[in-house]
Amino acid sequence: MYSPADYEQFYRSLYRIRRVEEEIAKVYPTDKIKSPVHLSIGQEAVSVGVCEALQPEDTVFGTYRSHAAYLAKGGSLRQMVAELYGKATGCTRGKGGSMHLIYPEAGVMGTSAVVGTTIANAVGYAYALKQRQQSSVVASFFGDGAVDEGVFYESLNFAALKQLPLIFICENNFYAIHTHQRLRQPVIDICDRARAFGIPTERIENNDLFAIYERVSAAAEGLRRGEPGPYFFECMTYRWKEHVGPNDDFHLGYRDPEEAQTWKDNDQVRQVAQLVDEAKRSAIEAEIEAEIAEAFEFAESSPFPDPAELFTDVFKPLAATALSDEPAGTEPASRTCSYVEALREAADQAMAADDSVIVFGLDVDDPKAIQGTTQGLVKTYGPERVFGTPLSEDAMTGAAIGMALAGLRPVHIHIRMDFLMLAMNQLINVAAKSRYMYGGQVNIPLVVRSMIGKSWGQGAQHSQGLYGFFMNIPGIKVVAPTTPYDAKGCLLAAIQDENPVMFVEHRLLHFQKGPVPEPAYAVLPGKARVTATGSDVTVVGISYMQIECLRAQRYLEEVGLEAEVIDPIWLSPLDIDTIVASVEKTGRLCVVDNGWATCGAGAEIVSQVVERLQGVREIQVKRLGFEPVTCPTAPNLEDLYYPNGRTIASTLHEMVKGRAWLPEERDDLKDIEFKGPF
Repeated sequence: MYSPADYEQFYRSLYRIRRVEEEIAKVYPTDKIKSPVHLSIGQEAVSVGVCEALQPEDTVFGTYRSHAAYLAKGGSLRQMVAELYGKATGCTRGKGGSMHLIYPEAGVMGTSAVVGTTIANAVGYAYALKQRQQSSVVASFFGDGAVDEGVFYESLNFAALKQLPLIFICENNFYAIHTHQRLRQPVIDICDRARAFGIPTERIENNDLFAIYERVSAAAEGLRRGEPGPYFFECMTYRWKEHVGPNDDFHLGYRDPEEAQTWKDNDQVRQVAQLVDEAKRSAIEAEIEAEIAEAFEFAESSPFPDPAELFTDVFKPLAATALSDEPAGTEPASRTCSYVEALREAADQAMAADDSVIVFGLDVDDPKAIQGTTQGLVKTYGPERVFGTPLSEDAMTGAAIGMALAGLRPVHIHIRMDFLMLAMNQLINVAAKSRYMYGGQVNIPLVVRSMIGKSWGQGAQHSQGLYGFFMNIPGIKVVAPTTPYDAKGCLLAAIQDENPVMFVEHRLLHFQKGPVPEPAYAVLPGKARVTATGSDVTVVGISYMQIECLRAQRYLEEVGLEAEVIDPIWLSPLDIDTIVASVEKTGRLCVVDNGWATCGAGAEIVSQVVERLQGVREIQVKRLGFEPVTCPTAPNLEDLYYPNGRTIASTLHEMVKGRAWLPEERDDLKDIEFKGPF
């Protein structure tokens, strides 16, 4: 079945991985290697068997213990070693280290330090391949510890539901860090868990390289022919070294040396070596030893990154866009649309212009759900581009990231921002960080839409405006449009952006109306808008609080005070210049947030303004926002929880006049007409 050339190729890959990791183990106790290393010694057969069964155009996702998969799939040895040294010539330019390897040229699409994380990314990547009718395959590597994570089950469920061209590879080495499988899992047979989803599953014993190669080859060929996937293989193996670092760890007491001996006796590197002609084997070993020596010399002699690299690769810069930055001319739009209609039109125009744009999320295919913002899209663009999802916030967000890595432009809709807490690992550790930690080699053109805000007793877990948290994370843009005009322009801008964008919608804004031009246009990041001019006090209103600030401005007009109102629109990047210029004029700033005042968006805006104007002029500042409690459900308590036009006006009056004043209720100010930017 196998030719001498086959044995030589298997041995070359096995020996190369083993020897480079042995050299890493020697160097690791010095200070030359700048990141923790998780060695694959003892487990090489799994990566080699799988990757030899794949084609160059196939893709792999791995874990923090992925030196073997990286090298077996064709990753650069020189760049991997340089990356361990933290050098600018590393595979992520010194920004990722051992746990974050990538080599897109060979189909190595990234590894993660967080257990189970890339399983969902692989699922999304495979969805993109199927959606584009490509015949390549994705392999997802993870350990037995990952099956304790919820994202594992969510990912298998969606992969089986969509019959994706994906091969799950569980490297079962029995230990998650220091804890044996029998102490973590009451059902030891991991295959049984995968079978529950109707996935073809097989357990491959004894670290058997040839069995792995044969089974994965058959699965991959079937997927390439269009047979439904996915497949699941549990590959029994054993790591010889400590979880982190170069030592044999039996002295720590959690593993018995006798336990490892059977696996060492079955060492696949030594066994495959016996199948190769001695002269050929010697030549292969000499060639690899020279390559390894050169790789370490290359790492030693390479420079560390330039200090300026600290600030690169956070975002991909905006490219020239086919969309105008707001429509030409200054005449008001001839038609009026609701916020909902503006969002739906933006999605429709984006999808019509670019078939890589897809829209999905819970209930997205229900015409009455998501306030009707996706109504009609599934009929126009089909269920591959517009679809509802399982209740799987973690995996579906991870899948959205995988889709973006594969070249799609996903718009992932979450009904509530509160529920994003279930997806924080994917949003913060993957979406926000991938471009930076992979040295600028990937883009994540992902839009996450989520709703916030009060409305008929939403209560503690349906009302939170957590955008201030996302403002704190480098690598994510945050936008909270107030008007229908900005809703359309911002969504179109977000979809064409190459970076992840958190798109925040207050549910009460969905019912607002205003002028919206019909042609596609973009309201680009980093541009605030002055919505009312004045000279006495600057007031910044975020999201729905913009409406309350405009009401407050109208109240103040009745007593002769002028408030300049600013809508920041994009919170990250923030147009602080417009706000500073206003405060320099008025000398007073009040920021009204749709979140908690402590450590929130308002606090950040105040801090930046104070920093910019200190020594320039004396200013007075104030923050308003949620009371420092959890949102109640009872209507009278809920009303006290949120700032409103009257309480904002009272605060502004006190800032200017030095005394409290509470205006009377005004029915004529309950609805503020949106004028747009015209």
